[in-house]
Amino acid sequence: MGAVRVLSEADVRALVTPADARVAVEEGFRDLANGVSKMAPRITVPIPEAGGNIRMLPAVRVLAAPRRMPPPPAYVGVKIYTGYVGPAFKDMSKDRFTVLLYDYADGTLLAIIAARWLGAMRTGATSAVATRHMARPDARVLGIIGTGEQAETQVLNVATLMQPARVLAWSKDPDTARAAFAARLAAAGVTVESAESAEAVARAADVLCLATTSRQPVVQTAWVRPGTHVNAVGANLANRREVETSLVRAARVVVEFRPQALQEAGDLVVPIQAGEIGEDVIAAELGEVVTGAKPGRTAPDEITLFKSIGVAIEDVALAAWLYERALAQDIGQVVKL
Repeated sequence: MGAVRVLSEADVRALVTPADARVAVEEGFRDLANGVSKMAPRITVPIPEAGGNIRMLPAVRVLAAPRRMPPPPAYVGVKIYTGYVGPAFKDMSKDRFTVLLYDYADGTLLAIIAARWLGAMRTGATSAVATRHMARPDARVLGIIGTGEQAETQVLNVATLMQPARVLAWSKDPDTARAAFAARLAAAGVTVESAESAEAVARAADVLCLATTSRQPVVQTAWVRPGTHVNAVGANLANRREVETSLVRAARVVVEFRPQALQEAGDLVVPIQAGEIGEDVIAAELGEVVTGAKPGRTAPDEITLFKSIGVAIEDVALAAWLYERALAQDIGQVVKL
């Protein structure tokens, strides 16, 4: 086997910006909708007795972005990560997330990429792509509920796109955690105001991002004004929810990948299983919106909801971009396997 480039978490952080991530992810969804790229839903295999699982997200023939002439190389990739119940999984410093990137032409392993920050950035970038195509052009106030790492990359990526006049944040976390969240974003050039409640954030926001691990809705439908765009990214398991059924019913709903959303998106799965809504509540997949095959918004006063759970095309499209940038700048460690 030939040389393999290994990119650490530090390498990934040094290489990628929110704008770069958005371009890579958007082109990934465009290729998916056009049939150039393929992917499968998340595969989960239990780890007996240890209370954990190993999960895989595979995608094939992902072309790196931005587009060039002649066309860039194509890639096959898979993100692999482990999850455990209890305190062990809370130590996010452990190396649990990895992307393996292969040459599409002959299957050669090209890169092993640490994927904790990659995963957080691709989730934020995907929300930025959805916001670009679904939010009103005059949206000026960005709201975030949650102050964890995923919330941080939601704000970084969506704010880079929107250039909002205000960013409002709230979470159930202690004041110290909220202050640390605001400080990290301030260091990245984004000023965040602390709101007094989730309701205050939702009522003020033109674009509302939800990044929590809640099992119950954190936003009431009555708080969401007509014309608001919502990115709901936290409920990525079938037993979690961030929004009420009435909001799902009232909104134009877009998902990344219908088969996976119907398995994992608790905001949709729970009310579908209860018979409160049907699968036809999903108006479009994000790739269809990116290509213009279906609209992301049909009226200025329409509420739009992007229900994100994280899919393979996001990880592998960004990994391909990172690999090409690392190759050009000779970043990372090259090893022989």
